[in-house]
Amino acid sequence: MNPIVIFIIVFILEGISFFGYSKVASILSLFYCKFFKSELFNSIAKHKREIIHLKKKLNDISCQDEFAKWVKVNRKLTAATAEYEEESSKGNSAQSSATLIINLILKVLLVCVRISLYIFLRKETLFYAKYEWLGQFSYILTSKGAIHIFVWMLICSNISKRILNAIKSYKVEIK
Repeated sequence: MNPIVIFIIVFILEGISFFGYSKVASILSLFYCKFFKSELFNSIAKHKREIIHLKKKLNDISCQDEFAKWVKVNRKLTAATAEYEEESSKGNSAQSSATLIINLILKVLLVCVRISLYIFLRKETLFYAKYEWLGQFSYILTSKGAIHIFVWMLICSNISKRILNAIKSYKVEIK
């Protein structure tokens, strides 16, 4: 396997670990809910628009002059708010359960990717470097000067963490 492909895989794994499983899982759960639970979230948005419209209408009506109309709109607002809260609680529970499942899948997947790379490439030499460059970093299963997957993934992990820290600490000033 090409060392650059392994570097990209390790960079993605380290990026997910760096930004946090929960943040990545919450972003992925938003996409999941947007595509697979769109009816529920469209219903929530519809109820929210209706509540905003009814509140505006209620504020336009004078309570003292048009009491019957005000009470009618207030009852509609109360009913719409109850429906919104019910739909919103369903949406929140769907999103939190999706976040939990995606978080678990991410953790298992990342561990499986690392282990499978170690297992399938354990006897393969990725490339050769001068023995003086790395010294005793050659792995037991490879010849002298050969870069093993374990050593290469350690190097890629270190470089990835440094790149991600540099990106995190870089601040852009907007004029």
